[in-house]
Amino acid sequence: MNFPLAAFLGILQGITEFFPISSSGHLLLAEHFFDLDVENLKAFDVVLHAGTLTALLVLFWREWWGMVRSSWFLVIGSKEKVEWDSLKLFLKLVVATIPAAFVGLLFGDWIDTTTRGENRVFLIAGFFILVAVLLLAAEKFGRKNSEKVGWRNVVGMGIFQTLALLPGISRSGATIAAGMLGGLSRSAAAKFSFLMLAPVTLGATILISKKVCEGKLVLPPLEFTLVGFAVSAVSSFLFASLLLKFVRKYSLAWFAVYLILAAAVLLVANF
Repeated sequence: MNFPLAAFLGILQGITEFFPISSSGHLLLAEHFFDLDVENLKAFDVVLHAGTLTALLVLFWREWWGMVRSSWFLVIGSKEKVEWDSLKLFLKLVVATIPAAFVGLLFGDWIDTTTRGENRVFLIAGFFILVAVLLLAAEKFGRKNSEKVGWRNVVGMGIFQTLALLPGISRSGATIAAGMLGGLSRSAAAKFSFLMLAPVTLGATILISKKVCEGKLVLPPLEFTLVGFAVSAVSSFLFASLLLKFVRKYSLAWFAVYLILAAAVLLVANF
C-alpha cells in the first residue's frame, strides 16, 4: 500500500458505489490486477465504504435529521411534533434493509470466501452482464412515472439489494432497476437506493471493525487508511450528486453499455 494507491482506491469507490457499475467488483479487480493482498484489504474495503457512508450523511442530512427528530418526539410522546413522512421513511429503510442484513449475516462469509477465488474475474464479468440486462430491462419495461416510494417498491428494492453481496453486481444498479420496474422514476429510485445504502454500510462497518479489534483483520498503516477514507468520502459525495442530476435527464442504458464492454474486455484478457 502507498499514498497513490490508497487515493486511487478511494476514487474508485466513490465512482463505482453510486454509478450502477459495482464498487465491490471494481475493487476486487483492482486488487487482482495490482496483485494486492486480498485478505488485508478486506478491512480497507470497509474503510472506503465508511467514507461513502460519511458522504451520504452529509448529502441527505435533512432526511436523516428529520428521521432522528421524529423518532425522538415519538418516543417522548410529543406526537404533534412528529414529521410523519420522515418517520415513514425511517420505517421503509428498516424494512428495505432486512433482506440484505439477513442474507449477509447467514451467508456473507461464505459468499466472500467463495467469490474471491481464482475464477473471480470471470465471475465478475458474468455479473456485470447480469446488471447490464437489469438496467436495460428497467429502461424498457419500467413505467418510470412515480415519485412516491410505496411499500411494494421498498420490499422489491430490499430483495434486490441482497444481490449486491455478490461481487460484480452493483447494489445501486440492482436496486434502482427494481425501483424503476416497480414504477418509480429514475430520480426517485436513485434517491431511495442511496438512502438504503447507509444502514447496510453502517452494519458492515461495525462487523468489520469488530474483526479488526479482535485481530482477525488488519488495516493498512494509519496514514494510508485516512487517505483512502477521506478520498472516498469526497469522491462519493461528488459522484452521488452527479448521478442524481444525471438520472433526471439521461438513460441508465449508457451504464449497461459500459458494463457489457467491461465484461467483454475482462473475458478476452483472461482467456
